[in-house]
Amino acid sequence: MTGSEAGERRVAGEQVVREMFGEAFLHKNMVAPAEGTGPGADMARLALEQCFGEIWSRPGLDRRSRSLVTLGVLVAQGHQWEVRNHVLGGLSNGLTPQEILEAVLQTVPYVGLPAAGQAMASAARAIEEA
Repeated sequence: MTGSEAGERRVAGEQVVREMFGEAFLHKNMVAPAEGTGPGADMARLALEQCFGEIWSRPGLDRRSRSLVTLGVLVAQGHQWEVRNHVLGGLSNGLTPQEILEAVLQTVPYVGLPAAGQAMASAARAIEEA
C-alpha cells in the first residue's frame, strides 16, 4: 500500500468514526493517539486506516448491518467497553434501541447468559446515555 492509499483510507476512516461516534471521540480516541508514537499510535492508525477506512467503508453491507455484526462479535468476546461504543455507533447508523437489545438477546444461545447479560447491561447503559 502506498502512502497516498494509506492517507485516503485514513481520511475515509476518520469520516466513518466522526459519523458514528462524534468529533470528540474521533480526536480523543483515534486522531490524538494516531499522531503519537509507540504501540498505541500504531493501533490507532490501524483502526483508522484498516478497520474504519477499509472495512467499514466497503459497499457490501450497509452500516446498520455492519453494526449488528460487530455487536454480536463484541458480545461473544466479552468486550464491554467496545459493546458500549458500538451501541452508540449503531444508534448513529440507524439501529433502534429495540433492535440493539434484540441483537444482544440473539447471542444468548451462542455465547451464554453471563456474556450476553453483561453485554445487555452495557447496551442498556449506552442507550440511556444516548
